[in-house]
Amino acid sequence: MPNHPAKRPPERNAALCRLWTLAAALVAACLLALVCAGPAPAEPVELTVGVERIDYPPYGSFRQGDYEGYARDLLDSFAIEYGYTMVYVPLPVKRLYQEFLETRTLDLKFPDSPDWNPARRRGLHIAYSDPACSYTDGILVKPENLGKGMGAIRTLGILAGFKPWLLTPPIDPRTIKISENASISGLLGKGLMGRVDGVYANVEAARHLLSAMGRADQLVLDPGLPHMTGCYRLSTITRPLVMQEFDRFLKTRSKLVDALKRKHGLDR
Repeated sequence: MPNHPAKRPPERNAALCRLWTLAAALVAACLLALVCAGPAPAEPVELTVGVERIDYPPYGSFRQGDYEGYARDLLDSFAIEYGYTMVYVPLPVKRLYQEFLETRTLDLKFPDSPDWNPARRRGLHIAYSDPACSYTDGILVKPENLGKGMGAIRTLGILAGFKPWLLTPPIDPRTIKISENASISGLLGKGLMGRVDGVYANVEAARHLLSAMGRADQLVLDPGLPHMTGCYRLSTITRPLVMQEFDRFLKTRSKLVDALKRKHGLDR
């Protein structure tokens, strides 16, 4: 048979081969980039935080529908570091207990304490954080009534949903008339006008609000009357891991926590 020279592949086939090679290289490069980049960052986990729907500076207040104060700054700082998004749910005090303890529609509650409403907490597995800040609750009176003792307190003003029976020494509810108010500002107003003989309130919150009203020192804590000190804590029933993370945050970011307390006047 006659020998024929080998045929060269057509130029079109060579071009196609080059295109396929380039495409394969691009695909490989993309796959390598994806592997190196790792998985896409997860969306922040949303946590609902039940808070008291009262104007309670410097701890927490609502201004034009926005929650602000020490609690907001503290919890937002924690959320940023641990990849959470906090959704603040303001509720009246009585309903806040119901939503947190009974219907369980809230992930977290602030402020909280195992000493508050202990009967409603019995049998529940509630996790509490380490102290987020301290507080003093006591009875404020007009300066001219300082030192007159409990005998001068015939009517005691309190916030609706709050209980003064934890004061030390305890108050006998049979001997004192209770006058409730939905806001601490309204409660202080009753005390200023003499409609109640004393106001049971958080001392720091009362100072802030009286100053804002231009009535600083017109109601003062009587240290001779029953009072109590304690700590506000974050709590949860459904998110115990979050509580462990929050405790770690309080320890590892103690300088930040102290700075926030100074910012809001809670370092005294």
